[in-house]
Amino acid sequence: MSSVISVVQNSGITYAGAEQEIAKNISYFLTVDNAIASKNAYPLAVPVSGTNYSYEVWIRLRCDLAPNSSVENIKAWYDSGIPAGYTIKVNSDIVSTYQQPVNTESSRGTRIDFTTKNAEGTSIALNGTLVNVGDYSSYLCFQLEVSDTAETGRFSCDWICQYDEF
Repeated sequence: MSSVISVVQNSGITYAGAEQEIAKNISYFLTVDNAIASKNAYPLAVPVSGTNYSYEVWIRLRCDLAPNSSVENIKAWYDSGIPAGYTIKVNSDIVSTYQQPVNTESSRGTRIDFTTKNAEGTSIALNGTLVNVGDYSSYLCFQLEVSDTAETGRFSCDWICQYDEF
């Protein structure tokens, strides 16, 4: 039988267990650290000058139904959707420990422009071998940067997460 692997978002001051996680397929870059907040209530504005930063969005994979053997080789990459004036930064190395999200320029891991990781061959490798229910991958710590040259509007970003199941 196939495993069930969920994409989960963590938020809050500290990681307090699975009850604090939200399994979701859409996350928002907001002006508040809250995984269930509305994009309409906490939008990130284009600044008059300089750059505005969203709160970091901490994403990882969780095993919710165990595979026959294991889930390995977890990778993530950008697909489409980021217009000029917007930059999604993410860690390109392994981040295994959760920290409270910030809305200033992130320093979690080695920060890169996510759009530079736009194919499987340039993907970001996540750490983790998921064998049992409750096993996790390492984190992707995303943050949206909005420059004063950005157009206003609502945009979406598509990205791909892939793994091998054995």
